[in-house]
Amino acid sequence: MTLEQLAFISEVEATGTIVAAARKLYVSHTTVSRAISSLEDELGFAIFDRSRKGSTLTEKGAEAIRLARIVLENVESLKQLGESEEAGTLRIGAYPVGTTSFLQDVVSRFNHIYPEYTIFLNHTGVKNIIAAVRDLELDFGLICCLPELCGTIRTSVQVTELYESELVVICSPDAPLAKKPYVTPDDLKRETFILQSEEQVLYMMQHIFFPEGMPPISMFSNNADMIKTTVRSSRMVATYVKMVVADDPLVKSGQLAFVPIKLGEELYKLKYLYIRPMKKRVSAAERTFIRLLPF
Repeated sequence: MTLEQLAFISEVEATGTIVAAARKLYVSHTTVSRAISSLEDELGFAIFDRSRKGSTLTEKGAEAIRLARIVLENVESLKQLGESEEAGTLRIGAYPVGTTSFLQDVVSRFNHIYPEYTIFLNHTGVKNIIAAVRDLELDFGLICCLPELCGTIRTSVQVTELYESELVVICSPDAPLAKKPYVTPDDLKRETFILQSEEQVLYMMQHIFFPEGMPPISMFSNNADMIKTTVRSSRMVATYVKMVVADDPLVKSGQLAFVPIKLGEELYKLKYLYIRPMKKRVSAAERTFIRLLPF
């Protein structure tokens, strides 16, 4: 019996399926399945009833999960004890960061677990965050990346894909675009854009959406509030990631609308990545922060 096996059964119970648990734990589903089967053989009873719909606990399995979590919580306490003499800081790079981003909830929950820690949040842009993680200036980064560019990042940092989120165009709620279920680059080629000052955004516009010629660009800015308020009061548009803008107060109050962008037959999605240095120990605090992310 290993701590890894206990972590696996706990995550399967929490997520409902072996595939979802494997994704959360950054391992293959085969690894999780074999580890659970081995543990069940050692214990002499089935922990889960498995079917195409997922994995449900047996009666003894429920008790096994309860005991496993007690063990895992005690192990986490031991790790935190070992870090009690450290500086108590977590240096994170995150881009983009929304007004009401899910990160706020994660930071709040993390602070409850690690009240002595101070978080330093860097959101200077994807390229700068990657360089800072590579050079050990940041403990880790959380970034959105174009699927076409993800491969270029893996040469300098460790990369784990956490989530995919649709790219959307934001516009005034009374704009013709706001009435569409989705828009295509062809729908947008005559719109006037406000673009974030981020290399990936310009690459996306020039090489993916509009390779035959860029639409009008009125402004480049990294001031998110200025971009949103300008779009709200004009006929201009901007691109955002849905996970960032969906809960924005301007969207919730009906002052801004967003519409998914379709490329070919599929909605265009960006990958949300967890990046960390090539060779650096993962602290218990970092592990906890990542585990709190809602993916």
